[in-house]
Amino acid sequence: MSNLDKTMIFRPDQESELLNEIITGVVPALREQGYDAARQLAGFLVTGESNYITSANNARATMAKMDRLIAVEQILNDYFKLKGL
Repeated sequence: MSNLDKTMIFRPDQESELLNEIITGVVPALREQGYDAARQLAGFLVTGESNYITSANNARATMAKMDRLIAVEQILNDYFKLKGL
């Protein structure tokens, strides 16, 4: 039986703090440049295309440190907590 037959479990606890630091640094840079931060981050998370992130304030290089899968998982977990799910 291969590992593909089993559900994988991710444990992003250590990544959560890094994600928080990255997002709190990148969002202001996007807004300062006049972008809708949520839309730009969503584009980056879905496609992995760095052009969604401004290079101002080193935001693009900062985003390159982010694991997109862990970021999406953390965002969903936060949403679930907010909604009581």
